Formats: sequence, structure tokens, C-alpha cells
Amino acid sequence: MISIFNKPRNYPRIYEPYSDQFNFYEGRVKWENSIKDIPQRAIYLFSVHWLHLEVFNGGFWQYFYNSTSISYPEAMEGFKAIGMPEVSKIIETAAERVGNPFPFENEMRKKIVGPPNQRMDFIDLDYEFYALADTNKFFRREPKFVPFAEKYAEKT
Repeated sequence: MISIFNKPRNYPRIYEPYSDQFNFYEGRVKWENSIKDIPQRAIYLFSVHWLHLEVFNGGFWQYFYNSTSISYPEAMEGFKAIGMPEVSKIIETAAERVGNPFPFENEMRKKIVGPPNQRMDFIDLDYEFYALADTNKFFRREPKFVPFAEKYAEKT
């Protein structure tokens, strides 16, 4: 993955062959069906990547408001697998704030986390996540999770 804003990364090559199969748009059951034949390493890296994109862009509120959050269990396990269990714990805490059991149904979850003008507050967890998994650099930035993801992607 190459961008003028991001340092090139290699880990996406693990999940890119399956990009058309991942389906987090139609609920947890369809998500689970879409990933059943995909290697676990690809699922974890895809889920870690998307959680980072969403949280970096709009915090945990955005992640849980959007359909991508149905993959939160895989993102949580993915951060553990790449060697960042502290980040996994932050994700777990954020998900528990939304509900226990977690509301995988998108419309129910949107009601819980609220619309953009009445957002559920995740700011404490957003900052914890940014401190452990992201960076403040804008151009050619490499989030802190990337070296972990790259190392995990290289495992055979």
C-alpha cells in the first residue's frame, strides 16, 4: 500500500488476495461466513488495519458507529497476535462500553453510540489507543502498530 501520506507497508499483501471476500457491511453472520475460508493471519491483519483507519479518522465512536466494528473481536485478537496486548485491552474496554453482550446489529449499535452530534464519549480510550498504536506525524507517518503488523505478516 503506497501513499504520499504514509510510509509504504508490506503487511497488506497478506490480506489483499481476499479483499473481495471480506464482508463487514451486512452483519456479523455474513462477516463470519465471508472469513471462514480466509487464513487467520489475513483476517487479523485486515481487522487491525481497518480498526486503525476508523479510530485514527474518527475515534472509537466512528469505529462503532460504522459497520466495520462487527470485526472488533478479530481486531482485538489481531492486536494480541501482532504483539500489542495493551491495545487489545483498550479495544475490549471500548466494546464493553458499547454493550455486554456487544450489539453486532448495526442500527442498534448506532442508537447506543449516538449520532454525530450526540456521540458516546470514548475520548479517554481514543487517546490511549493513539499513544500506543499511532503517531502524531502527518507526512510519511508510520503508526506504531505497523512494525508489529509487518513482523507478524512475515511469519510463516
